[in-house]
This record gives sequence, structure tokens and C-alpha cells, in this order.
Amino acid sequence: MKKINLLLCLPLLGIILFSCQNPSPKEEPKNNDAMLYSTLYVQNAAEYRALCIQAYQIGQMRLDEKINNYVGDKKFAVVVDIDETVLDNSPHAARSIIENTNYPKYWDEWCSKAEALAIPGSAEFLNYAAEKGVETFYISNRKAHLTEVTLKNLQLRGFPFADQDHIMLRTDSRDKEIRRNMVRNDYDILLYFGDNLGDFLTEFDDQSTVTRNDLVNKLSSQFGDDFIMLPNPTYGAWMSAMTHGTDATAKIDSVYRTKLKNF
Repeated sequence: MKKINLLLCLPLLGIILFSCQNPSPKEEPKNNDAMLYSTLYVQNAAEYRALCIQAYQIGQMRLDEKINNYVGDKKFAVVVDIDETVLDNSPHAARSIIENTNYPKYWDEWCSKAEALAIPGSAEFLNYAAEKGVETFYISNRKAHLTEVTLKNLQLRGFPFADQDHIMLRTDSRDKEIRRNMVRNDYDILLYFGDNLGDFLTEFDDQSTVTRNDLVNKLSSQFGDDFIMLPNPTYGAWMSAMTHGTDATAKIDSVYRTKLKNF
């Protein structure tokens, strides 16, 4: 039997012992099960479809009223958000659930496919508005490098005014008010459509749940009149509002559970 040179083995032994005492840090596993039912609701529930159609039909009635009662000399416009307002991105949510990933993973890949379906009622309404001489401006916080593929997607779904002059994606600021004001320079905006309250007013951005609800109560007369809300149970500022001011190291799921109203 050959003798083992202990001096040669000592460095290797040290590496083994160090590895045992200092295991590689493992990323905490994600769990996207919380998105499962909300995504299934968007993709399958007739109730979801009915709510979207209802929103756009209310929009059509309000549009007719506003045009008939208009006093002024500016051109007409409506402003719409894109994601979950006119385009359905639930397949991205489904991919995130199946592969246990989070945004922005796969987001650019999904957008580049230009395959998102139209939100029920959206294309019909915007084409109706176009027939009435109302232009559509698409103001979204999709990043500007996605402009070309987003326009392609809108065009494929038959949306009017899907061109460079009518789309305003995010460059430096997430604040949409800057872009809304650019539209207001030349147009009277008759209606706003969105799935997030920040699609209507900047005052809703980066606020707590309590503040956002108080603002909705104060502005209640504008919902269904100037502001048309689309349902989005899968994501949005309503989620970050629940963790507003929370220690960044806290487990988010635990924070969400504290928001449940039990009996």
C-alpha cells in the first residue's frame, strides 16, 4: 500500500472543512401561488370579461355626453394606459407562476412577441371614439425601448392611432402627469382609462392604502364620469400600498396577511 503524503493533503482538507462550515448561500425560494387565482380569473372568468365590457360601454355613454355638451375649440382626446387596460398580459403572469419567476424576468421577451390580446371592449370603444373625431393617446410606463413592439401589438389588435405620435412610454420618470400635460397642450382630454389609480392622477402614486382610499372617496364623483377603471387583480400599486413604510427586510407575504380583515 502506498503511503499518503499528509502535507500534500492538508490544503485539500482545509478547503473541504471551510466549505462545510460556510455553505453557499441559497436564494430564498419564490412562491407565486398568490397569483394563481387572480390570473385564472382574468383568463377564464366571464365576470372579468363582463366588467371590462361594462367599463368601456360606460365610457362610450360618457363620451357621447361630453361631445354633445362640449364648449371649446380644442381637438378631442382620450388617454388610455396600455397594460391591463387595452392589452392583456396575463400570459406573462402565467409564465411567472409556472416557472416561479418575477417581473422583469421574461417581460421584454413577452412584449417582443407582440401577441397580447385586446382587453374586452377596448378596441371597439377606441374605434368608436375615432369615428367621433376623438384621438387616442397611449400613456404607459412600459419602458421606451419597447415602443416599436408595443405599436406592432396595438396595430395587430386593430387599435386606432397606434403610431409614434400617439404613444408615450416611460423614459426617465414614472410620473404620467408630465405626459398627460403634453396632450393637454393641444387637446381636451374627455376621458381617462386605466387599471391603476396613477393612470388618472399623480396624487395616488407612492401612497399608503389608507391615503389612496381617502382620495378615492374625495374624488368619487369622477369615477365613471372622467375616470374609467378597469379591473386588475394580478398586480399594481394597490399591492405596494399595503407594504408602504414597511421594513424592507420583512417578509412580504407576512405583511399581506396582517391586512386581512377577519371576524
